[in-house]
Amino acid sequence: MADAILSALASTIMGNLNSLILQELGLAGRGLTTELENLKSTFRIIQAVLQDAEEKQWKNESINVWLSNLKDAAYVVDDVLDEFAIEAQWLLQQRDLKNRVRSFFSSKHNPLVFRQRMAHKLKNVREKLDAIAKEKQDFHLTEGAVEMEADSFVQRRTWSSVNESEIYGRGKEKEELVSILLDNADNLPIYAIWGMGGLGKTTLVQLVYNEEKVKQQFSLRIWVCVSTDFDLRRLTRAIIESIDGAPCGLQELDHLQLRLREKLTGKKFLLVLDDVWDGCGDRWNKLKEVLRCGAKGSAVIVTTRIENVALKMATAFVKHMGRLSEEDSWKLFQQLAFGMRRKEERARLEAIGESIVKKCGGAPLAIKALGNLMRLKESEDQWIAVKESEIWDLREDAAEILPALRLSYTNLSPHLKQCFAFCAIFPKDQVIRREKLVALWMANGFISRRKKMHLHVSGIEIFNELVGRSFLFFFFFFTWGVRASLRAPRLFSMAH
Repeated sequence: MADAILSALASTIMGNLNSLILQELGLAGRGLTTELENLKSTFRIIQAVLQDAEEKQWKNESINVWLSNLKDAAYVVDDVLDEFAIEAQWLLQQRDLKNRVRSFFSSKHNPLVFRQRMAHKLKNVREKLDAIAKEKQDFHLTEGAVEMEADSFVQRRTWSSVNESEIYGRGKEKEELVSILLDNADNLPIYAIWGMGGLGKTTLVQLVYNEEKVKQQFSLRIWVCVSTDFDLRRLTRAIIESIDGAPCGLQELDHLQLRLREKLTGKKFLLVLDDVWDGCGDRWNKLKEVLRCGAKGSAVIVTTRIENVALKMATAFVKHMGRLSEEDSWKLFQQLAFGMRRKEERARLEAIGESIVKKCGGAPLAIKALGNLMRLKESEDQWIAVKESEIWDLREDAAEILPALRLSYTNLSPHLKQCFAFCAIFPKDQVIRREKLVALWMANGFISRRKKMHLHVSGIEIFNELVGRSFLFFFFFFTWGVRASLRAPRLFSMAH
């Protein structure tokens, strides 16, 4: 797939092409100015259809290749403009006449030589872009609004807390699992819940984990996110740290297991192993042996996307996570999409909203992503455009969720796409700290300065907007869904 940051890159290039610094510093002579204007014109033509192309690439390989070629050419343009910026910075430092005269006779900074060299480079890349622009006619792309400014977000980590008021349609499953836990008199039964990503497995277990009757039943409640790395030493330490609420400095597995036995012996505990990807074999058996030192009635709940993992680990029951009913799907969507809209406005949009909800196929993650998206859509035409988008025609392993999430992603503005796509450089299950992430966005030039607002403050706003649109959940799904289509920017591709 073409790079997800192409829209943002195009906006950045247009901003640089519109910069007056070249004229102010005398870098752009008549011939060079002409080439820059021609390049700007070509970029406007391409940028006008870029949003439509990025949406249609999911089902049209030719458009995907076209965007890939465009991306390569755009990077060349970006490199050329970087050369202008470097030369401009040097000239700004040469303020006195003596240095300016000296630079005229320098082969490195002679403005005549520089203009000639850069005019040749611009001509070559502009001709390449002209050819790419002509090819767009073959795809019948629709022109849309061009966003000229960027102002207009691991190991996956889960946690035990949840806002129950925001959850719909899991009451029956919650009560069933709570009842089983309360009636349990066995020695360490292991319950497994499995289903594809986005169906709400973690949410269901969070509801059970925080149920008051469950809190009273178990003297210890422990929550650990396992993910793809079922490392026995890491998990043993994570369980100890969850119990203590503090870091554990032990390194040797034997010492860790002894410490865990001390913590669990005679205690009635509930352990949640969330997001397990591997049946784990001997490693799981070794962990179970330590866990059996707990009091009778202790229990383990495992969540996984893989049925075989659930069957291998469970000793009590295996539950397949179902989809939300149409009624509960609609309630969840309404809460997110309609917000404070007036009654007559809601009436006009409800029929369209119902069609959108049906396309989500009862997947809470998809409904949440689309609900947050539609809250930002003002007009009936905008709602219809989402309902009729070609992304819904996709059929992949992840069924309805991928189209829903992709559609929500497609509707991000370029600078948000760029910052969100950047998250793909983090390994799955790595904790992403907000301050570090914002600092990396700033260092890579992803945040534009606007209204004299400090870059860090702008970065926090971007982070909060991605959180508000459920794009952290979105990122978790993409990590193992369509992550290949969200490649990191060129700088980090080279670093790998």
